[in-house]
Amino acid sequence: NVLIQSGVNSLGSTVVAGSAAAANIENFVYMAMNAFYQTNMTFAGQNYGAGECKRVDKSLMYCLSFSVGFGVVLGTLAYLFGPQLLSIYTPGEPEVIEQGMIRMAYIARIYALCGIMDTMVGSLRGLGCSVTPMIVSLIGACGFRTLWQFTIFAASPSPEMLYISYPISWILTASVHIICFYFVRKKAYRKVAEEKLAAGVSSGE
Repeated sequence: NVLIQSGVNSLGSTVVAGSAAAANIENFVYMAMNAFYQTNMTFAGQNYGAGECKRVDKSLMYCLSFSVGFGVVLGTLAYLFGPQLLSIYTPGEPEVIEQGMIRMAYIARIYALCGIMDTMVGSLRGLGCSVTPMIVSLIGACGFRTLWQFTIFAASPSPEMLYISYPISWILTASVHIICFYFVRKKAYRKVAEEKLAAGVSSGE
């Protein structure tokens, strides 16, 4: 985000002000989605520890649905009422509001993609896998955006070209998280099944 901010700063004070105002509004959308990520991580961990694998899957589906649902609804509302919301932070500055709307079009309106990415991380961490999603997030979000800024954005510097790196990084990172979850889930559930089988044999003896 520091590097992205340096890119925003290079586009002038109007873009900086618009981006900052839009980011404040986006935080409300993010906090709503993040609550379901935290919930999913807790539920996944508790149910996996209890050997209730079906509940882990159920928790993921519920939290994913709610996270995406809230992301779509709140993101759309934030964009539709963007001029009014942005005017709270920048009253009487139409050019700043216009720049804020550009950011909200590329980020706030489709923030649900970030919700998918985070919720998948919650399941992975709940299953005891924390290093893999950390590495994937560092590469998929931080690494990709940094590379984007020094290549694509450097070749065509504009707010739109900078902001679009966010949804692209969310899609890429979420896709890798989903693939990782498939393999981690398979291994974790096999372990639970083996433990239950061993406990059943021991109990029978």
